Amino acid sequence: MEANVIQKYTKLLPRSLLALTIGVVLSPQPLVAQDDWTFVFAPYLLAPSIDGTTTLGRVGGDISIDPGDIRDNFEAGGMLRFEGRHDSGFGFALDYSFMNLGNGATSPIGEIRVDYEQSVLEAVGTYRLSDNDNQIDIYAGVRHWDIDTELNVLTGPATGQINRGASWTDPIAGLRWQRRLTPKWRVMMQGDVGGGGGGADFTWNAMGGLAYDRWENTSLYMMYRALGVDYKEGTRGTPSFFEYDTVTQGLLAGVGFRF
Repeated sequence: MEANVIQKYTKLLPRSLLALTIGVVLSPQPLVAQDDWTFVFAPYLLAPSIDGTTTLGRVGGDISIDPGDIRDNFEAGGMLRFEGRHDSGFGFALDYSFMNLGNGATSPIGEIRVDYEQSVLEAVGTYRLSDNDNQIDIYAGVRHWDIDTELNVLTGPATGQINRGASWTDPIAGLRWQRRLTPKWRVMMQGDVGGGGGGADFTWNAMGGLAYDRWENTSLYMMYRALGVDYKEGTRGTPSFFEYDTVTQGLLAGVGFRF
């Protein structure tokens, strides 16, 4: 099965994107000349909200979960980022975020409760175009989604429980910009778009905020991120239909360790 997935996305992704992602992310160069590399490991805390539409078969509706709901229903979650950059300008970045809402939320269309797990893994190759006061990096790679949804219909003629999930991978490409404001403070912005490669119809990401280089090898981050996706599979109106059209957004607070 893994071979079929790899073959599928090898056909879908442009050759240049594959070369950048595989050649940079999986390159053995760090093992040969680690002194030429700079790495950053950054764990983050999340305070997100989720808005959108979730449909399982013939049942679904608009879902809105604010940070208060997530604090009440949160079982596990967080975000990790690991990135590296070579002196040549090439590099890589890995992002993983996970949220498990154990008690779900109530849909405005009626007594429908939704519990779900959302995990997102990103792997991209990067290249630094400019390394002065304005640092500009381009990146391209893949974003993998893994969604498990449980929908409970509490009232009406069709009460019951429906369990569905899906996982898919989207190609993405984007840009990151940083500018040093003072010797200790930096402003950061990044964004990307993707999809249309056999997974989601469209996916996008936008993030911006400040970094405080408090110590020589440690920085503090305060960011705001919005991550959207529009995914559908199956035929609408049939039991096989699954829709996940959401935007997850909110504050990120983290600490980055450079080595």
